[in-house]
Amino acid sequence: MSNEYAVQRRIKQQKLRRKARRGEIAIRRIYKLIRFSFILFIFYATYRLAICHYWFLPSNIYEKGTGKNLEILGNEIVSDKKIINEMKKFPLKKKPIYQINPTEIANGIEQLSPVKRAYVRRFWLPAKYVVMVEEVTPAITISPSEEAPAVAALAITGELIGREYLPLSEKFKAVKVLTYGTNNDDYEKWDVEKINNLYKLGKLLEEYSGERVLYIDLRIKHNAFVQLESVKIKLGEIDVSVFERIKAIHDILPQIKQMSEKIQYIDLSWKDSKYLKME
Repeated sequence: MSNEYAVQRRIKQQKLRRKARRGEIAIRRIYKLIRFSFILFIFYATYRLAICHYWFLPSNIYEKGTGKNLEILGNEIVSDKKIINEMKKFPLKKKPIYQINPTEIANGIEQLSPVKRAYVRRFWLPAKYVVMVEEVTPAITISPSEEAPAVAALAITGELIGREYLPLSEKFKAVKVLTYGTNNDDYEKWDVEKINNLYKLGKLLEEYSGERVLYIDLRIKHNAFVQLESVKIKLGEIDVSVFERIKAIHDILPQIKQMSEKIQYIDLSWKDSKYLKME
């Protein structure tokens, strides 16, 4: 009797074990199915995300100009139009924005002479370019006469800023220089030292006089003049001594403002002598 009971018990336990194994197998199959379905969903979602229209810039982005798909920052000299014209050289070719090389576009923008560095950032939702421009700092402008508009400008670092980028904004406080660019004095060939000396000369004269420098006149070789708001100054040769010579304007200018006679110019062309040229 006990043997029969033991046999029945073992049979019952085996049935329970088989049932438990079938349950475990079913659970594993369901888990694998869920995992496979999840993987399929991830692949599908990634594919749909990759072809989403939010990745694509509008084909007429350059015709529309700046807006929700294009932003240009930091340009004070170069116009938005000129930057966009450079960007047009790199067509979109119906590529999603993450496949477009922004470095090529930035390098193209840097070919514009006033641009020191350019950065192009790409954004999504919606697809967008953000162009950040770092420009050179204009030091002097070039004009052939007092009334004529500037024909060029020169940056502190020596870059030539052509007529197409003029006139400059007043915020730059560039010094106006009059020259014909002849007599072996082509301003396009001026080195950085000469440019910075002329800029320094203008700013020091404004500091010593308390007046704005209207222009520095280099049209007569070795006989430079400077026009302040109230008086003209003859500097003669612009050499290493000129920065010492112009210090006298701080003491002379208050005195001549009290004079009733009209003065043609103050002569500071000599280191140890100062003259007043009367009209």
